[in-house]
Amino acid sequence: MSKPQPTKAKKIYNIVSTTIIAVIFVFLVVIVSLMLAQRKNGGDSKIFGYYMYDVVTDSMSGTIEPADVILCKSIDDKNALKEGDIITFVAPSGVLKGQNITHRIIEVHRAENGAVEYFITKGDNPNVGVDNWQLSPDSVKAKFVRKSVFIGGLRRFLSHWYGYVLLIALPLSIVGVLIIVGFVQDKVAAEKSKSAKLDASSIDNLTDEQKKRLLDEILTSRNKDGGDEK
Repeated sequence: MSKPQPTKAKKIYNIVSTTIIAVIFVFLVVIVSLMLAQRKNGGDSKIFGYYMYDVVTDSMSGTIEPADVILCKSIDDKNALKEGDIITFVAPSGVLKGQNITHRIIEVHRAENGAVEYFITKGDNPNVGVDNWQLSPDSVKAKFVRKSVFIGGLRRFLSHWYGYVLLIALPLSIVGVLIIVGFVQDKVAAEKSKSAKLDASSIDNLTDEQKKRLLDEILTSRNKDGGDEK
């Protein structure tokens, strides 16, 4: 007996369910990858040479606002940095010593050979003053590239319980339901196929006399039903 071909509805279900599961899987892999990368880099999210930072102060207000998420590119040649660049660096002193800060370079001091000796930095917020340090190039981690509206919105959404439910719990539940539905459908199809094979096997095991008697009973029943019609 040949294997029954799936119906059009079954084919559509398989395509849709596979697509949904694949999208959810990729989404979860990205989220987990970001978390692992952040842990590996001591709290910094770094993927493919880009850092991802949450902005928590208004020192760059007017350009970068609190709660924004920014993408910054690792710097290979710090001597290429120039006045006006926005950089992320480790604060060398003060109450924020050791913390990541993103400010703009307002002065670059170079040695006679052109190598950078230190930077003078300041936030874009007009209410903040010039940073009270001479920033060593070794303290610079990355150069600001752009704000990430999508990631910032996603993080803020996930910080609420309903965001977690909609983007994590609900997709996982959908995957579970699709797996269960697919399992049940396959089980039902297997039982039908098994039943059909048993019926065919039972008929094949009948003797010629039994097959003839069964056929006569079927014909008699059909004739009787036909004779009762008016």
